[in-house]
Amino acid sequence: MSSLDYKNFEKNNIHVLRQAQFIASMNVTFYLVISISKIIIGSVAKSTALKADGYNGATDTLAYLIIIMGIAFAKRPKNQEHRFGYAKAETISTLITSILIIETSFWVIWKGIIDWINNSSEKPDSLAAVIGIGSGILTFTIFLLNNYFAKKIQSKPLLASSEDQKWDSITAVLTGLAILISELGFPWIDKLTAIVIGLLMFRTGLFILNSSAFKLIDGFSNELLNQVKLELEKFNQIEKIVKINGREYENDIYISAIVKVDYHLTVNDTMDLTKNMKNYLQRKYGIFELDVQYVSE
Repeated sequence: MSSLDYKNFEKNNIHVLRQAQFIASMNVTFYLVISISKIIIGSVAKSTALKADGYNGATDTLAYLIIIMGIAFAKRPKNQEHRFGYAKAETISTLITSILIIETSFWVIWKGIIDWINNSSEKPDSLAAVIGIGSGILTFTIFLLNNYFAKKIQSKPLLASSEDQKWDSITAVLTGLAILISELGFPWIDKLTAIVIGLLMFRTGLFILNSSAFKLIDGFSNELLNQVKLELEKFNQIEKIVKINGREYENDIYISAIVKVDYHLTVNDTMDLTKNMKNYLQRKYGIFELDVQYVSE
């Protein structure tokens, strides 16, 4: 990463958030059209699986709306009450999204079981298969675009949503194929597919829930923390890293450390040392916030 001062980094972050908000808005429109189409055609074509896939898409529509609100809130500048800013609003929006996905998955599973029991002999129309496969191909194309832009602007909520979108595309294609098989004299496969879709939704929601909850309680990668510790130990003035902690606010990383130094070091020496360490971490890891406490014997 090239050397930047923190004000430029903040401006870049706001620009990234605006880009993420625009991409999320486009996805809301896409998912809204696709999910409504699946639910309506699923009802007309008597396909429980396609309707379940439509409800899956509906949760994604709401998910992107929640992400948009989270990103909008995250753009607020730092103040006295929020010295680290509002970046965790993005993580909170991801957490809410995961809960929404899990809740809907239970409903989809229940609906699939009920339809299996009550209408196990009813075959879906071939139109449902066409819509399922076609929407899957289209969704995968949108996933490739979203994944590219999410990585480019390093938006973690968008990355999480794009991964969900990849599975949505695969699920849609498999749903269409299952509907085709159902028409050959196995109508129960349509209902079973709906239940499987519900289970996949639950799995996805649980994964996102665990990831966002980990960040909200200030979980931090041990691997990255150990890397930072090793980098700081390279500075000759440092005798020992007594303690080091890290926290992550979406694209911002904050490191705090207690380090042992020789007691001959002056205040100016430690100030220069802190500046050098901060510049080094900035260039190598994009870490702009470093809080260091010095101790000596």
